[in-house]
Amino acid sequence: MAGQDEQELLSRLFMVRHGESTCNSVHRIAGQRDAPLTFLGRIQAEKVAKGHRGRHFDRVYVSPLTRAYETANMIFGIDAPDADAPEVVIDERLMERDFGSYTLESKSILQRRHGIAEYERAMNADSPTMHGGETFQQLKDRVHAFYEEELLPALRRGEVVCVVSHKYVVELICRFILARPADESYDLRLPNSQMLQGDRIHSYVKNENKTMNMVYDWIVVNHPVVFCAGLAAGLLGNVAGLRLSTSPYLLLLLLVLASVITMCRIELENARTFVTDRGTLRSVALRYLALPIAFAALVHWWDAGGSSTAAITAVFLATPSSVVAMTVSRCLGGLIMPTFAQVLLSSLAATVSFSAVLGLTLHEDVAPAVAISAATSTGVVTAAYLLVRRLRERSPIRTAKYGERNGYVAVLLLTAFIVLVCLKLDLDGFADYAPTAVGIAVGLRLVAALLKRRRHVQTLDDYTAMTYPNVFVVVIIAALTGNGPLEQVAIWTLLPMFVLSFFDSWYARFLVVAPDDARWPAVLGLPAHRPARGRPASEDPREPSVPARS
Repeated sequence: MAGQDEQELLSRLFMVRHGESTCNSVHRIAGQRDAPLTFLGRIQAEKVAKGHRGRHFDRVYVSPLTRAYETANMIFGIDAPDADAPEVVIDERLMERDFGSYTLESKSILQRRHGIAEYERAMNADSPTMHGGETFQQLKDRVHAFYEEELLPALRRGEVVCVVSHKYVVELICRFILARPADESYDLRLPNSQMLQGDRIHSYVKNENKTMNMVYDWIVVNHPVVFCAGLAAGLLGNVAGLRLSTSPYLLLLLLVLASVITMCRIELENARTFVTDRGTLRSVALRYLALPIAFAALVHWWDAGGSSTAAITAVFLATPSSVVAMTVSRCLGGLIMPTFAQVLLSSLAATVSFSAVLGLTLHEDVAPAVAISAATSTGVVTAAYLLVRRLRERSPIRTAKYGERNGYVAVLLLTAFIVLVCLKLDLDGFADYAPTAVGIAVGLRLVAALLKRRRHVQTLDDYTAMTYPNVFVVVIIAALTGNGPLEQVAIWTLLPMFVLSFFDSWYARFLVVAPDDARWPAVLGLPAHRPARGRPASEDPREPSVPARS
């Protein structure tokens, strides 16, 4: 686009990517599958409507897919127009690209399977790894036809226009405006529901860095490698004599910050659906209450001391699931929210189980240990949850955008935690502590494999949540209570826990729900048919997103 009036022309163009959809919430590719908005997606659309109330629009172009139609309806009141309502045009050329074999696949699985660069190539151009669907040229042709035949003429008539569509359609229109060649294309990371004004596209694109964006994705998807690198760095520093005793309060701060960033990306608004799921409640009651208390009672009956292997094992059985488990679920192709439900419920259960275990296994200073464990395990997760829930209510677009873009920061914060605790590791205690640590890491995976639900859409999340205990919080509890043996075992446990994560990546292939699984329509609220032109195909948009059921 060129000419003296280009800036004035573009100042009348607005583009909106639809609000968060059910596929977005589980990190899967919707393409032309008609995924509805989540509860947060509707809040995001309402936020856009409030932010642009009073602005006059002459024409609104909308994709017929439900998530775009609902977004436009909430912003412009399509179904109940007033006298000043804009003309609404439903245009099928604005539908998202048909991604063929990539449809309903986990983005993280595809990134691990094909590499970050090849995944970006498939999504923003063409790749032999994606079969069927539309070629990039087919997508480009239909969007360019809309751009030339509808959008530009409306802008040249002096109309104020808004396009409500999808990520890759909006980004393609940005390419046309910027006159970018195809080989320079890459993910602009346009957040859900952010309204992008045409004359600000140059500055928006200027803030994106293709290489760094791919590095950030690599850190999240390959977090086991990053964690293991942190372990190696900490151990090498320790061997070199760089011994450092870090304040447990600093470690706690790192854990809180990582928890907040991780939860910013999770669909917390639909938490009740998963927290009240009977299968999840049964799993948590058995795994985090009955099992550790029964084991601790046996330890007490044997009269084992608080530093014995059996007593330490009892503590780890009572340890709630870690926030890391949510990142692992996302990267392995899980539903994420069921894992969050277990993180939250197991943290609440820890108030009881930690109290019982510490009371049965410790012979002194039980009350301070119980108070510290409750504050650091239950308190951290609950406080992070309440804070992020509030942030997502007040600023739904910005909070979700921050969490999505800064997932790598949470990984790096936990890596810093690992490096710092490894610098205080007692290397001379390898023979005393390492076998126990390995036994705990392997044993917890066996327990998770036995207790997970079979052939269920949440099977992978069950396994993930039970496999990744909050070793970080055990380190903090041990440091604050002065339990040296427990602290050393906890630090040593980080090594086999993350080394075995490579096994988890292989094992997840047998647990993850395949994209062609017949249960996906019910899980994601997908209709069996495409929406009629100009009408959404979903049910009442006020209903919450559909819970995962087998």
